[in-house]
Amino acid sequence: MGPIKRRRLLTGGALVLVTAVVSACGVFGGTTGEPASSGSGPVSLEFWTINLKEGYTPYIEGAIRRYEQEHAGTTITWVDIPDFEQTQSKLLAAISGGATPDVVNMTPFILPKFAATGTVYSLDELAPDVPSIAAEYAPGLWDAGVIGGKAYAIPFYGSVSALIYNADLFREAGLDPDKPPADWDEVFAAAEKIHEKTGASGFVQTLDDFDDAGNPSDILAGQAGVPLLSDDGKKAAFATPDAVRHLERYAEGVKKGWIDRTSVNGGVMDGAKVLAQGKTGMVFLGPWILRWLQDNTDAETFKKFKVAVHPKGAGGAANGFLQQFAVPKASKHPKEALDFARYFSSTVLELAKQAPVLPGLASVADDPYFQSSPEIKVLVDQDVKFYWPKHPAVAELFAALRTQFQAALLGDKTAEAALKDAAGEWDRILPVGQ
Repeated sequence: MGPIKRRRLLTGGALVLVTAVVSACGVFGGTTGEPASSGSGPVSLEFWTINLKEGYTPYIEGAIRRYEQEHAGTTITWVDIPDFEQTQSKLLAAISGGATPDVVNMTPFILPKFAATGTVYSLDELAPDVPSIAAEYAPGLWDAGVIGGKAYAIPFYGSVSALIYNADLFREAGLDPDKPPADWDEVFAAAEKIHEKTGASGFVQTLDDFDDAGNPSDILAGQAGVPLLSDDGKKAAFATPDAVRHLERYAEGVKKGWIDRTSVNGGVMDGAKVLAQGKTGMVFLGPWILRWLQDNTDAETFKKFKVAVHPKGAGGAANGFLQQFAVPKASKHPKEALDFARYFSSTVLELAKQAPVLPGLASVADDPYFQSSPEIKVLVDQDVKFYWPKHPAVAELFAALRTQFQAALLGDKTAEAALKDAAGEWDRILPVGQ
C-alpha cells in the first residue's frame, strides 16, 4: 500500500496512546545524558516505516542496500508497520521490552507524545550544529518537528493542499477555468456562483481530524490567519472576531447549499467522491487525489478535473502534512541512526516518481522532475506550513474543535458561541501532558 492509500490510514482515527500509559514508570526509561557511542565495531540499526511495504519494497530495500554498501560494517533491519496507531503501541512494547528500533517513521501527531516524555532524542543531543541541518529542509516541514524550541525529527516526505476543481462546472457557471480562485474571498464568490448557475455545490471542505486540508485548524489558522494558541502555548487564542466572521461564512454556505453538506460530517474520501460524481465544483486536497480520481472515473469525466495551487489564506501558506524520522532514546547507536535518517530523507525523489509526494529535503525538491506535470509542480510551487498544534493531546483538541464547528455549521450554535465553547475545552485540555 503506497502513500495514496496510506494517507487514508493516517487520517482515519484519533490517537490512542493514553497519557497515563505513556508516563508509566519505566516504560520510557531509555538513556539519559550523553548518547551511547557505538565504538568502532559493527553497527546494526532497526528502521521502522509506516505502511510502505506494499508497492514500495524495491525502493526501500534498494536505498538500504546502497547505505550498507557505503557504510561498511553497518546492517539495517527494516520493519514496516501497518499504520501510525500501531507505530505508537509497537514502539511502547519495544521500549518496555528492551528491543527498541533505532529510526522510527512518525507523524507530527505522534511525535509530541514521545517528545513530551523524553522518549526520543532532540537533535541537539546528537548533532553539534542543528541549524545547519535545518537549513537543508523545507522550513514549513522542518518546523513540524520543532517542539518547545527543540527539533525532534528529520522530515521524510509530505503532501500539500491544492485546489482540485471541475472545469466544466466553472464554464457552466460563467467562470474562467484557467483562472481558478486565488484567495478565500474568491473561493466563496465562485462557490456561490457555481451553486446559483448549476445547482451543484461550490466546494467540499471536510472537518476530519487529521486531513491535510479541510480540518478546523486549517480553516482557522491557514484561511482566517488566526493563531490557535497563545504565545506560551497554554491557552486557546482562536476565538477572535476574524475567526467568527470566517466561520459564519461557512455556516451561511452550508445553509444555502453553496458549501456541500458533506463538509459537516464526511471524510476526505467522501468529498472526493462528491467531486467525482460532478456534484461539487472544488475540493482542497493533496494532488495525490488525482490518481484516485483517474482510477475511479471514466476518461471523459477525468478530463474535467484540473489542479491549481491552494487559494491564498491569511495564514500565508498552504496546509502541509508530512512523515518524519525520530531516534528513540533507547537506541544503542543514536548518532548513526540520525545519519541514516538524514540519508533516507535524501532518497525521496525515487518515491516521488511513484507517488506525488513532497520531499522534505529542499535540494531534492529542486530537481527538474518536480516541474514535469501540473500535479507534481503544485507540490513545490507554494509555501507549506504545518498548522496543527504540536501538543500530546492533539487528538482531543481536534475532537473538541470539530464538534463545535459542526454545531455552528448545522445552525445549532452561533459561530461566536461555538468558538468560545471550543476555546474553553482547549483551555481544559492544554495543561495535560505539558
